[in-house]
Amino acid sequence: MSQYYCPSASEGNRLKMMFDITREILSVDDPDVLLKKIVHITTDAFRAQGCILRLKEDDGLRVRAFHGVCEDTECTPVREVIPIGEGVCGKAALLGRTLLFDSRVNTDEIVPATKNVQTAVCSPLLIGERIIGTFSLYNRLSDEGTVIPFTEDDRLLVEGFASTAALVIDRAITYDKVEELKDYLQGLIDNTADAIVTTDLNEIVTSWNTGAENIFGYGADEVVGAPLPIIPHFLVEAERGYSEQVRRGETIREVDTARLTKQGKMIDVSITLSPIKNSAGIIIGVSRIARDITEKKRVEKELVRKNIQMQRLFFISSAMRGTLELDRVLRMVLTVVTVSDGLGFNRAMLFLVDENAGVIKGAMGVGPASHEEAWEIWSKLSHEQRSLEAILDDVQAGPLRKDSFMDRLCCGVEIAIDSDTILTRAVKEKRAFNVWDARGDPQSDTVLIQQLGTMAYAAVPLIARDKVIGVLWVDNLYSQKQITEHDMEFLQGFTDQIASAIENARLFEQVMRAEQELENIFESISDLVFFVDRDFTIRKVNKAVVDKIGLPESSIIGQRCFWIFHGLNMPWQHCPHMKTVETKAALVGEIEDPHLGGTYLISSSPIFEKAGELLGTVHIARDISELKQLREKMVSVERMAALGEMAAKVAHEIRNPLLSIGGFAGRLQKRLEGGQKEQARIIVDEVQRLEAILNGILGFVRTAHIEKKPVMLSDLVHDALFFMEPQVLERRNKIRLDMHGEIRLLANYDRLKEALLNLLANANQSSDGGEIVVRVYRTPALAAAVGADSAEHYDAVVEVEDFGTGIRPEDIGRIFDPFFTTRPVGTGLGLSITKRIIEEHEGTISVQSSPGRGAHFVVHLPIKEGEA
Repeated sequence: MSQYYCPSASEGNRLKMMFDITREILSVDDPDVLLKKIVHITTDAFRAQGCILRLKEDDGLRVRAFHGVCEDTECTPVREVIPIGEGVCGKAALLGRTLLFDSRVNTDEIVPATKNVQTAVCSPLLIGERIIGTFSLYNRLSDEGTVIPFTEDDRLLVEGFASTAALVIDRAITYDKVEELKDYLQGLIDNTADAIVTTDLNEIVTSWNTGAENIFGYGADEVVGAPLPIIPHFLVEAERGYSEQVRRGETIREVDTARLTKQGKMIDVSITLSPIKNSAGIIIGVSRIARDITEKKRVEKELVRKNIQMQRLFFISSAMRGTLELDRVLRMVLTVVTVSDGLGFNRAMLFLVDENAGVIKGAMGVGPASHEEAWEIWSKLSHEQRSLEAILDDVQAGPLRKDSFMDRLCCGVEIAIDSDTILTRAVKEKRAFNVWDARGDPQSDTVLIQQLGTMAYAAVPLIARDKVIGVLWVDNLYSQKQITEHDMEFLQGFTDQIASAIENARLFEQVMRAEQELENIFESISDLVFFVDRDFTIRKVNKAVVDKIGLPESSIIGQRCFWIFHGLNMPWQHCPHMKTVETKAALVGEIEDPHLGGTYLISSSPIFEKAGELLGTVHIARDISELKQLREKMVSVERMAALGEMAAKVAHEIRNPLLSIGGFAGRLQKRLEGGQKEQARIIVDEVQRLEAILNGILGFVRTAHIEKKPVMLSDLVHDALFFMEPQVLERRNKIRLDMHGEIRLLANYDRLKEALLNLLANANQSSDGGEIVVRVYRTPALAAAVGADSAEHYDAVVEVEDFGTGIRPEDIGRIFDPFFTTRPVGTGLGLSITKRIIEEHEGTISVQSSPGRGAHFVVHLPIKEGEA
């Protein structure tokens, strides 16, 4: 395992090491290996005794990797799961910030990792505002091996590292592979030997060691016995002040100052001055220990600069993770590249790879179109003094501004990948290019030189999961600032961050597009489609369900299915969801649903999670009420056809003998006397009754075409009532006529009159001393909800209502069947013939009844255009 810690390294060095550690973990593509590597290398890098990495599961933090926290090989190092909010790491996860722990200070804290923890630092692993886990280090060690507290600098470093580690872990877990990047490992800086110089009280050199020779360039023979030659003139007075303090017995430790070398070069040194005493304790000279810190100062400045850059990278990375909208991510990337607080390039363009088309296409460009526009932009930014954070907030929250010159130019560029240019080489070779002389390089992209006038530029590939997804192009045309190797290094570090953000945004865009397509399909299905969890709670419905139920989707989601679909307060006994949950198998069948009013073909299928646990059921319901009615009607028609054929044959065979019997009985009646004459009369009456029955049967099965003429409905109704008057009076009934307006129909007068007489006869026979109500009026057609122009059509309605014996529920479905009757006399053909006559006139007949409350027949007859 790599070792990153150096006992003499400064905090700045450690920050640089963390940058290198971050690069190294980006090369790991296996999540388990990645987590183990993180805890191992960070333990060494921070000189800690141990490290634990937890990932969030439900409401707790579960250990996924640890290193160095066990007391022995048999122990359990940590609790497997700790709740969020408990202990240092639980609180760090709850608060969303990095916490330090010192047992000498935080006596009230409980550290759940192990009982031997004295100091700790714990940082949450955040993706935007979402926490995925925690990262913690325990017991930092000094050079002597003692436990020391973690510092505020450690907290910042761990927090910065955790920000990037969270993204890497999240990507590794989500896609099972992380980006493979180059492993940058820089060597440690060797310490130089200290210079040890002694002088007497008059500043005359008395000794000069090898370290002094190496640092200052003077040999001992050149300086011993002479005044100290390395003090710059502007520090002479300060040096005398230090000497006076030493003469008083004081020791001056690690003062950063400057010295001159033999070559006249000014170097930075850290000096410690202490008095030299003789055996009597009298101060006789001054000892100076000088350490060359020129390189340290340079490194510190460089590290300060890199620290600022890394902070920007962490901030930019966090800002880009805050949105998954591709155009906004691209705009943020190019904004960072071109603003002064970011990378500070003049112009930038992003090209994305289209593998299907075999090209790289310009996606977005930013930057001024001329020198004048460049100076105007820079002056405005200088005047406003806006921070990078404020600018990125504008990009993330404000409207996306496009259609600039650079944007139009960039979006119009399309280069074949198999061509040989700098941009395509960056894609194919997966490496960056820094072109110092664009016009002299034969592989420079001509379109960029001609249209942008670029003199020098850089192209850096965007690599996500070891795959080039695009190229970042930058130049400094207006400032003429050369793109240095340092710029290229930082650019590549930056593209490491943005490639994953762009890839995530593209994947999110694809997922959203697919989800939208599925949602459109789901909503466009005409059948009722809904998802119910195992607790009978509705979780998802389509538009067909909303239309059928008549409630908004928000009022349906979250409700129990048996209440919404069946109007019950408890599960329905025929519930397909309950059966599917019990059997965990798909169910298909027909259901009569009285609440929804109809017959439905139901398909109920179970849905399982990956572990095999039942989540709920998905249902597809199709209203087949009309289909069922057609099916039943077809069966009825077939039955009626067979019955009619049989009745016609029977009537034909009976009629001839019956005529003979009737004829002979009539002759006998005329010749016989007394009782025999009465018996012959009875035979004649019964033969006539049988002939009437046969005529009724033949009239029912007859399919002759009826001739229709204009008919005034009021005349037909009055005629029928007049005909029925004797029979009505015989049963002491009364008829009340409620007629609204004159209605003219195209109908067969006799057939329609026959139908009305049958209804009146039924009502009269069901009542005794009661009232029969006949209503006649016009109303919008029954099909008014079907067609766009159906509101212009009307029906003539004839209602016949009595308040007599009524019809039993078990009989109401059969009253229109031929030969069905509940009376001791009659053929049972009256209502069957009535229904046929109504249907011959393209009308409908329905009935509502209950025993003891009478029957209510309603006939709808269509009024043709011009008839009303």
